[in-house]
Amino acid sequence: MTFDGTANFSAYDEVEALSNYRTQRELEGYRRERIEKYAPYLTMLASLGVADGPVSVVDIGSGSSAFLYALERRRLLREGVGIELSDTRHAFAERWRVDEGFERVSNICANFTDVSLASAVYDVFSVLDDTYLYLRPESDDYPARLFETARRSLRPGGFLVVDFRNDIPLVGAMPPEGRSFTVELPETNAFASAFYRQAPSRDRRTLLNESRYLARDGTETSKVEITEVCDVEALTATLQDAGFHPVTAYGDLSLPAFDERTSPRAVVVARSPLESG
Repeated sequence: MTFDGTANFSAYDEVEALSNYRTQRELEGYRRERIEKYAPYLTMLASLGVADGPVSVVDIGSGSSAFLYALERRRLLREGVGIELSDTRHAFAERWRVDEGFERVSNICANFTDVSLASAVYDVFSVLDDTYLYLRPESDDYPARLFETARRSLRPGGFLVVDFRNDIPLVGAMPPEGRSFTVELPETNAFASAFYRQAPSRDRRTLLNESRYLARDGTETSKVEITEVCDVEALTATLQDAGFHPVTAYGDLSLPAFDERTSPRAVVVARSPLESG
């Protein structure tokens, strides 16, 4: 069993490929599902006072850019930059942008480390949908580089929002050989079902995630990802050391206090210093 995080760079090579959607109805249904997923995120941002008016946003690991498009549909987006490594997900986002005439989103296909962003201009720097968990397995210095990029690109008082699943209870109870399970997927998905296998590293700081997807025409595709089992307390301290203040960890999108033992997710909200430098 290997825990080589470089697998993450190609794990999403075929995800959201436009060829997976056989009809316009299937494509529109999937887009609708993606937009609806982000409704709770918009509610969360409003509750935090982050998006009570049009904001400028950088979204790392933006995928189909559904989060940015959801903001634009609600007239909450002044400018959005989506940075996505996968060619197919970037192509999906671009097709969607053109089809529906989104005007405020720019989609960039690149590693976040290779993108030059304007300094001190963005209101929100978001890292959602478990994207943060992929970074350290890819390169040990990626989290620090992410925070440096966020600190540099955010305006004084801007918000860094990092959202990911809390795998500590899962991995703590997982046998060394891991676990397997199958999920039936909704009709709007290009795939009918998915089979998953997860196994912890010996030190239980990383998690191997193997996925196999069965398409409705019987074909199968698979991917392998390595994710960090994130210590949220350590992450909070790192952000504070990087100059963010205040830094608050919540337990899910409804914003209860984070509890390592029971919270399904971690939503870490950090504010850029009111004075740059």
